[in-house]
Amino acid sequence: MIEDDYKLLIEEHKDNFLLSLRLGVLKVDELRILMEHFQEEENYEACQGVVNAYVEFKKELDEY
Repeated sequence: MIEDDYKLLIEEHKDNFLLSLRLGVLKVDELRILMEHFQEEENYEACQGVVNAYVEFKKELDEY
């Protein structure tokens, strides 16, 4: 189904961004730049992946 494919794409983007945040390759303040880029490209799956990665990363930081 299209909805399942959409959710899978979002999850893949989230996993990639989250890993980059955890490894320190990507900084939280750089997420805004990525969001602007993906919005211009109309890549809304990537936008949602960025948001989901940020939310999960922030939860992880708050737990420490």
